[in-house]
Amino acid sequence: MKFLTTYLQPREEVRYRARIHIFLFLQPVILLGIGFMCYFDDFRITHYLGVTLLFLGLVSLVQRVFVKVGSVYAVTNRRVIIKTGVISRRTVELVLAKCEGVQVVQNVLGRIFGYGSIVVTTGGATNCYYYVANPFLFKRAINMQIG
Repeated sequence: MKFLTTYLQPREEVRYRARIHIFLFLQPVILLGIGFMCYFDDFRITHYLGVTLLFLGLVSLVQRVFVKVGSVYAVTNRRVIIKTGVISRRTVELVLAKCEGVQVVQNVLGRIFGYGSIVVTTGGATNCYYYVANPFLFKRAINMQIG
């Protein structure tokens, strides 16, 4: 939140802040679970497979923790601010007056667990943001600010 408060312009207020859904961590948890089962198996081949899966699961988990910690999705009364990254930072500002379309993409699991992807188009640029919790609230906040 500190990034957001220092990044705002004068007389600009945050109207909505989206979060990244916890479902982001499903793939690393599955890899770690299968890795533990294979690691403690009696066969030598599955033992090495377990070590490999544990390593891949741990790397994936650390990467996704950085994604969760380093991402900010916010709608203000003037623009949409999207920041990703901890070490290297990518910041996108979408001026609400130039916003052409907001699309929500949800698969079956996204509908069940309440997450989705947001696709925002402005001019020739298309930006897609994944694992947004309650994506229709984010879309509604953008549409309310557009008018």
